[in-house]
Amino acid sequence: MTPLADPLLIVHGPPGSAPPVLAEALRAAQAEAFPDMPPLRLLPKGDDPGVDSMNHMAAHPGDTALVSTCTPVFLQAPLLRGMTLTYRDLTPIARLVADRFFVVTRTDAPFADARGFLAHIARHTTRTGGYFLGGINHLLALAIAEGARADVEFIVTQSEPAVWNAMIEGTIDWGCGVAAEILPHVEAGTLRVIAALDHGRLPAFPDVPTLGEAGLPVIFQLWRGLMAPGGLDAAAQSRWHAHFSRLRETRAWADYLARNGQADAWLPGEGFRSFLDQEWAWYEKHLGLAGLLP
Repeated sequence: MTPLADPLLIVHGPPGSAPPVLAEALRAAQAEAFPDMPPLRLLPKGDDPGVDSMNHMAAHPGDTALVSTCTPVFLQAPLLRGMTLTYRDLTPIARLVADRFFVVTRTDAPFADARGFLAHIARHTTRTGGYFLGGINHLLALAIAEGARADVEFIVTQSEPAVWNAMIEGTIDWGCGVAAEILPHVEAGTLRVIAALDHGRLPAFPDVPTLGEAGLPVIFQLWRGLMAPGGLDAAAQSRWHAHFSRLRETRAWADYLARNGQADAWLPGEGFRSFLDQEWAWYEKHLGLAGLLP
């Protein structure tokens, strides 16, 4: 199998979001696994998350050196905008990890824990936010509001990182985010994690209870993976699979998973494509129920 020469990784989210954290972890893992290779090149394409990356790959069909980070926004954006370009026009390389969400508030919020949060939002109108209607932040807010019988206002922010700035500034009251996004603010003492949206407590914040422990079992996992331009033959795809499989064996990758509370969810090739077909159907259904599809 011909080794990769000088790959270029598109980063599909803006600075301060989770995709650049993943990209830097892959960069560190490649340096560890393949010390004779040039450093992994990164191409920021996060101004319009997912869409900019998809358009760039569509303009470079068959490029065997180009690959992109990807998340469900590669499904949500085409559905919400009625785009003709979808993941079916690209080459799914692999699902890498499963990520979890947490409920986050300011450290001076009028509730100190998950039970207090649910009681508060049931009695008071609160504000949460995300960077587009139909995003995971929005779907989770709808689920929490429905379960708590709460009046929740959803505010659209300029970008994913802007959600946390808006919370710190007091524009929104609470939000749902993954560890890679919220850790810098938690470590700075400006935000507090009050609940995990999973079946059990998570390594990133082991002392934080689940929302289910407080009486409202909202559970969601976010996948993160890799996508390449369309038109790649089997040999080119196999080279990508072998490359990233080796990166998963490094200490740098293990450290990334541990710090961000993520779990390995390796699923390459046709398995990932079939998974995306199922995910497309799920988002199409739930975005339709929310009345957000064109």
